[in-house]
Amino acid sequence: MSVAVQAFLNADLPNELIELLEKIILEPSPFSENQHLQNLLILTAIKADPARVQDYIQKLDKYDAPEIANICINSGLHEEAFDIYKKTQSHGDAINVLIEHIVSIDRAAAFAESVDTPEVWSRLGKAQLDGLRIKDSIGIIISLSV
Repeated sequence: MSVAVQAFLNADLPNELIELLEKIILEPSPFSENQHLQNLLILTAIKADPARVQDYIQKLDKYDAPEIANICINSGLHEEAFDIYKKTQSHGDAINVLIEHIVSIDRAAAFAESVDTPEVWSRLGKAQLDGLRIKDSIGIIISLSV
């Protein structure tokens, strides 16, 4: 298996590699649960065909979520990073993506309501304060101190 993968990489055939990895990972096989192959599939898609990344994030669950999310952020795939963090219940990281990269306080507020954790509310309150949404921020700070 590794020889075939290496051959595709050496020949700079990312789309063909994606097709091979899809057959190996998405269809039942002894390699379906292999973390390295799942990582390779997602990383190859990030570079060669970003439109496929979201689907892989939803279908797969053995990839290295924190590393893949970070690479997504660095590649401008912010929604994908948010979905990884949300899927793995890394709520603090998820709200940071909404605030710092997607730049949507309204979506961050909706997310905070859905997960309802002090860490997320605190981060939202700080973001609202930084964005001069003083009244909203004060409401969150008061509710956290009760």
